[in-house]
Amino acid sequence: MVADTRTMPRRALGFANIGHFLNHVIMLIYPTIALTLADIWGVSYGELFKLFFIGSLLYGLAALPAGWLGDKWSSWWMLAIYLIGTGLATFLTGFANSPLEISFGLGAIGLFAAIYHPVGTNFVVQHSVNRAKALGFNGAFGTFGLAAAALISAGLCQLWGWRAAFFIPGAICLLVGFGFLLFTDRNMDIGGKPKLFQEISPVKLGTSVLALTLVAFTALSVGLIAQAYTTGLPKIFDDSLKNLVSFFSMNRESGLTLSSSLVTLVLLAGVFGQILGGHLASRYSPKAVYIGMFSAVIPLLLVAVHLNGVSLVLVAAMMMVMFTGCLPAENCIIVRFCPENWRARAFSAKFVIALGGGSFAILAVGEIFNRVAGVFWFFGFLLILAVIVIAFGSFIPSMKNSPRNSDPIIDSAQ
Repeated sequence: MVADTRTMPRRALGFANIGHFLNHVIMLIYPTIALTLADIWGVSYGELFKLFFIGSLLYGLAALPAGWLGDKWSSWWMLAIYLIGTGLATFLTGFANSPLEISFGLGAIGLFAAIYHPVGTNFVVQHSVNRAKALGFNGAFGTFGLAAAALISAGLCQLWGWRAAFFIPGAICLLVGFGFLLFTDRNMDIGGKPKLFQEISPVKLGTSVLALTLVAFTALSVGLIAQAYTTGLPKIFDDSLKNLVSFFSMNRESGLTLSSSLVTLVLLAGVFGQILGGHLASRYSPKAVYIGMFSAVIPLLLVAVHLNGVSLVLVAAMMMVMFTGCLPAENCIIVRFCPENWRARAFSAKFVIALGGGSFAILAVGEIFNRVAGVFWFFGFLLILAVIVIAFGSFIPSMKNSPRNSDPIIDSAQ
């Protein structure tokens, strides 16, 4: 029986949302677990952190062929491959006994996990009735996964050892994949696509090329910021909270759980950031919102260098709001300046640039943590990238005459 593609079944939406949650949890297991492995294997955190580079690079670069396969072959089958492949790769990584073996495991995880964003996002766009609400809900699952990753990893590590932090999420992802195969309709790719959004007037080719080229540079900088911030924060908090851990006479595992819990709270602020950014981008120029978010984060970065403990946690949460608040505006800019029949490829290219290019932040952060003044250089690195976003973003063509970017137009037939 062919599914009605105008109203994607809630069951399939549920699997897509859970897949987004698991994607971010699994990709951020290692930065937290590396803190424990540094003690077990006697290797510096900076060196262990660099092992994440290949997996992070593949996470970005493989997005483009994954998106192409989703369009040309089947988004349903690609989602199934993502869930089962990522689950299996994550589970097997838990058996690693050396840095080399864990590097191979992380590479396999990154390769399969790369499928989700271009394919999963397009899957939701193609089959949802209300695209704006479905994408917003799907994005919230991803943000919760991003926020919960450190706490889940540290909690599993404390309860059953570092291998459990790979075994359990991997097994869950694998089971979700089998559930997706058994309980959703593989014929969902067949049929028409609902027209939910008002199409905006086209812009000149030269203007499109200029705007999208500038966005490529800003997206790369945003990707570097995101990778550096989400993967470096566990180490920053672990170092910053040592006095608090000592005061309460906590052991190493309890201290790691505390710092990871605070990382989770900081990343959860990103949910509010997405909501705020989307609201502002619907009322004001997305370009102004985009630049404004990074202008606001600069003083926070300057202050953060001199803070530690709870005060640093609070400022870090404010920075997270700004970092995620820019994303709805960035997507609105791409939609405004990209022809409709090129948007899927444009978003795939964005993921390659932001996730693949952003993976080089792993090498930079790993080197930063090998320095004595790691906190200073960490926030200094983010500051430089924020200035780059502002500089290139300022030259994006004006969007003052653009229609509101977040208002869906629902067909009366629906």
